[in-house]
Amino acid sequence: MVGGAEGMTGAALHAARAALTAGAGLVKLVAAKETIAAARASLPDVLTVESALGPDLEPAAGEAIDWADALVVGPGLGREPRAARQRFLTAALSRRPVPTVLDADALHLVTPEALTPSSRPLVVTPHVGEFRALAGDALADEAANDRWGAAAKAAARLKATVLLKGVPTVIADLRGPIHVVASGNPGLATGGSGDLLAGFVGAFLARGIAPAEAAALGAHALGRAADLGARQWTARSLRPADVLAALPDVWRAWRDVRPALPPVLAVLEAPEVA
Repeated sequence: MVGGAEGMTGAALHAARAALTAGAGLVKLVAAKETIAAARASLPDVLTVESALGPDLEPAAGEAIDWADALVVGPGLGREPRAARQRFLTAALSRRPVPTVLDADALHLVTPEALTPSSRPLVVTPHVGEFRALAGDALADEAANDRWGAAAKAAARLKATVLLKGVPTVIADLRGPIHVVASGNPGLATGGSGDLLAGFVGAFLARGIAPAEAAALGAHALGRAADLGARQWTARSLRPADVLAALPDVWRAWRDVRPALPPVLAVLEAPEVA
């Protein structure tokens, strides 16, 4: 997990907590000094590596990226100083090509040169504003009327899986739009919800799930947990911590899913056989 610049501690901690709650065995946080201190005080489960987040990628930060099974870059990364952040992001993406989630500030900073050529499985998770920065004005305008087509074109252009957040959330890759997620409620407009999503998707990628399916599972888990949380706390007051608190109920419900069967009016006893 790479992010958490000075003054943006919460985003990185939300993402790290989400990854742990979604089943990541170990989470290593590469972040600024302030965020590392907060993580050590409030989230002792997380391993930490202090970084200036630019312009250079420190050896310890590079080793952490190479160690990981999946990489999440962006929550609280910060956009200024822009040139230093871009140089740091490019260096991070030049390391071992593990499955990667680019989220939040990373979507405003990433350059085409950093993305291509690359063999890394990549998931980008923009909301509409981030989609404009990532894919350009033409596709962002198209997304207002055709989210499916715009997401598919962006996926083809970026050679990545695109998770376009909104109502509904659309997931597309080089095959086109392949998943739609309608779970969730207005409580997810609260700051920090996107950081949870990035952590969920990163955890699923680390478990070897394909990028499009990891993105869809992450979005649906977030939505279902938000729906459960809203029943207890209301959507108006929903916060990221409430969503995480409801997540174990989502895992239990998914564990107990049974295959769908046709409607049954009655079950007859088997005849006796002489």
